[in-house]
Amino acid sequence: MEGVKQLLIEHEMDIPALNVKGRADIIAQMETGEVYVYDIKTMNSWSWKFKFGRKKEGKPSIHQELQLGTYGYGVKEEFGRCDGLFLLYYNKDSSAMKQVEVDLDFIDQSYNYWTRVQDLHKLNTLPRFQEGESPVMEWECKYCNYRETCDERS
Repeated sequence: MEGVKQLLIEHEMDIPALNVKGRADIIAQMETGEVYVYDIKTMNSWSWKFKFGRKKEGKPSIHQELQLGTYGYGVKEEFGRCDGLFLLYYNKDSSAMKQVEVDLDFIDQSYNYWTRVQDLHKLNTLPRFQEGESPVMEWECKYCNYRETCDERS
């Protein structure tokens, strides 16, 4: 890639301020200093048609935007900046790929989300799974550092 100073693949992120760990699929640090975060979402042709079919824009789900915003927060902590957030949707049946940019405001939104999760856990008022609160999707529990606490309370 021309202009890329450093490309990190499956970069492990530990974000103590948010009490979150994860792996960013791609972090690209450019020679000019900009830093971009990419998350790859793999789908089959049926899902692709549903998301990108005729007259569809292929908007990301809120949990994908929050996940990417969380990585963006971690990148800002690690690199001092984050200049772009992108979802790369990959059709595994046709090898087609679409890039969707996610607004940088999701860095702040993800910070607010995780701060709220921390507050609810500190108050011991958050059940193990409360859709739309913590986590947005049940499978996200495996990435949360509060998992053991939730397991003890359930």
